[in-house]
Amino acid sequence: MAKSIAIIGGGAAGFFTAINIAMKNSNYPITVFEASNKLLSKVLISGGGRCNVTNTISDPKLLANHYPRGFDYLEPVFNQFTTTDTQNWFENQGVLLKAESDGRMFPISDSSQTIYNCFLQNAKKLGIDIKLKYRLTDLFFDQDKWYLDFKSKKEKFDIVILATGINTGVLNILKNLDIPAAAPVPSLFTFNSKNHEQKPLSGISVSNALVSINQIPERIEKGPLLITHWGYSGPSVLKLSSWLAIEIAACNYEFTLSINWNNYNYESLSNQLLSCVANNPKQKVKNWDGHNLPKRLWLDLFESLGFKAYVNWSEIGKKGIKKLLSVLTKYEVNISGKSTYKEEFVSAGGIELNSVNMDSFRIKNHQNLYAVGELLNIDALTGGFNFQAAWSGSYVISEHLSNKI
Repeated sequence: MAKSIAIIGGGAAGFFTAINIAMKNSNYPITVFEASNKLLSKVLISGGGRCNVTNTISDPKLLANHYPRGFDYLEPVFNQFTTTDTQNWFENQGVLLKAESDGRMFPISDSSQTIYNCFLQNAKKLGIDIKLKYRLTDLFFDQDKWYLDFKSKKEKFDIVILATGINTGVLNILKNLDIPAAAPVPSLFTFNSKNHEQKPLSGISVSNALVSINQIPERIEKGPLLITHWGYSGPSVLKLSSWLAIEIAACNYEFTLSINWNNYNYESLSNQLLSCVANNPKQKVKNWDGHNLPKRLWLDLFESLGFKAYVNWSEIGKKGIKKLLSVLTKYEVNISGKSTYKEEFVSAGGIELNSVNMDSFRIKNHQNLYAVGELLNIDALTGGFNFQAAWSGSYVISEHLSNKI
């Protein structure tokens, strides 16, 4: 007898799961339930409307290291379906991908509509039923069947796959089923600093900054840093926000950001400045170019110390050297708040991975109940990694169900 399958959530994970199951088990009825009246909404806005499908990093171990939550569970999952498999899958569906210099991969059309059309066309061809405006309010198991409540509508299925993303309603359902879940907190965000002193430098970036948080000193991130009118952004900040998402939330998004503007070694920089004093005593400090920073940024840092424009190296003294070292290697700014990075809505939190069998994505202690995508406590750095976790998890479920049913 054919097993009926309900997939709750009409997003990336839901569709990829439905399509891959249907490709392997054409006789099993599959229904995708979407709470809103729109399908694949995050796919459509991802990557600025281009859809950052995956990344060129294919080694499972290296790939897993891009997931602040999930890295210690994902390597065997990626061994089953890695980024190369993702590329091949889409190309087999007629969607060619291209790689950019930073490793991100997009459809060659540069349009997320291409991915949307691929999923919708495959779902139609495979006979997958899609129901909009079906918001799940309750879920319970009785006599080998799952009973689903959608407000006034009720359905029953043999197998249920949760691909909803995370929200209060879903958390309540999980709680009723005794499924452990971490409360969601934002991940992958920029730092706000209202009326910060470097606001006039908005748009200036450095390529090799080190950033850390004074209140959470265990983590330091390296990479490009962008000064914005609202605060600080760029890959280094985004990585820091992702790895420390839970700790930053606990600080209520108020903390002190510390910036080393060019990955300076304190001792080497100190020797360099002392050399200027010894060898170029009459040279104006303002005209020093050994900092390798954008000129406007250097002048801003110089002026922030209260030095006169005409001061030379012989006049600056040990206190002046110390001030320069501090502003270059440990520039501090008070952060209060966050902003979403572009339209990349990413959250840490969700079903705890130790309550999931990662070789099948079945939730432990629950028969025929699975979860995939952002509902799991998995989140990643920017670069196509969040989608890749969804593709890989969906594929693993499809393989498991193919063998099971």
